[in-house]
Amino acid sequence: MTSIELKTLLGKINSEESKDMDEKINLMLSLRGQYAGEEEHARLVKDADVFSTLIKIVEDDNEPHIHDHILLKLYVLLAETYVELEDYRRLKEIAHGVLGLIRHEVTPWEAMEDTMPRIIGAVGESVFNHALYELLLRYVRAAFVSGRLDTVSTGRIRRLLKLRVLLNEGEWPYSLFNKDLQDAISKLLTSGELLKIILNPQIGHLRKDPVEYTWEWENIYYDVEDKLNERFANAPRQMGFCFLFWRAKQEVLEKEYGILWRSPSLMNPHVIFD
Repeated sequence: MTSIELKTLLGKINSEESKDMDEKINLMLSLRGQYAGEEEHARLVKDADVFSTLIKIVEDDNEPHIHDHILLKLYVLLAETYVELEDYRRLKEIAHGVLGLIRHEVTPWEAMEDTMPRIIGAVGESVFNHALYELLLRYVRAAFVSGRLDTVSTGRIRRLLKLRVLLNEGEWPYSLFNKDLQDAISKLLTSGELLKIILNPQIGHLRKDPVEYTWEWENIYYDVEDKLNERFANAPRQMGFCFLFWRAKQEVLEKEYGILWRSPSLMNPHVIFD
C-alpha cells in the first residue's frame, strides 16, 4: 500500500457520515494490518499518518473534553512513532497539541497518569525544552491537585526544577508554580538535593552552553542540523570527526544566525572526546 492509497482510504473512512467516531477509529486502525509487513521506516511513516488522522477525528468530537484519555493515548502513539523515525522536529507539534488539551485543567488525572510520562519522555528526546518544562509542570500540578504527587518519579521532579532554573524566562509560566505546589515538592526532596539543583542544574553528564536553553536555539536547531548533515553526508565518521562537526556548527551558527555557541569540548574541558 502506498502512502497516497492510505491517505485516500483514511479520507474515505472519515467522510462516511453513517459511522460514528468509534467505528472510524476501528476501521482506520485495521488499515495498519495492510502494511504491517513493509519495511520499518515505511511502516512507521504510515503509522504517523493514521495516528495524525485519528487525533483530528477525536479532537472534532471532544466537547466537553469527554475523550481526553483517547486523545492522550493517540498522542503517545504519534510521539513515540516520531521518536522511532528520529523525526524530532515534529515533537513540537505533539507538545503543543497536548498542552492545548491539558491547559484547561479539566483533563482527569486518570487520563494523564499513564500517558503523560510517555509523552514527556518522547518530547525530552528533542530540543524543545520550553514545551517540556510546561508539560512537566502541568503533569506535576495535576498530580498534586489529585493528591497523587507521590506517584510522580523524583527524577521527573528534579528535571522540572532544573529546567525552571535553566530556562530563566522570567514569569513564563511560573505563575503556575504556586507556593502550595512548591511546599509539596520540597517535601519530596531533601534540602541537600534542592540546593544541588539550584547551584548545579545540569541535565545529563555534560555541561551545555546556556544558549541551548533559549527559544532562539529551539527555533533554528534542526535547520542547522539539516545543513550540517547535508555538508557531511559523505564524510567518514572516524575518530576526531566530532571536533570537525562542532567547528562547522559554530561557523554556521555564528555566520547565519548570529549565535555564539560553545561546543561540548569547550564546556567540558576535562572530558576526553573522540
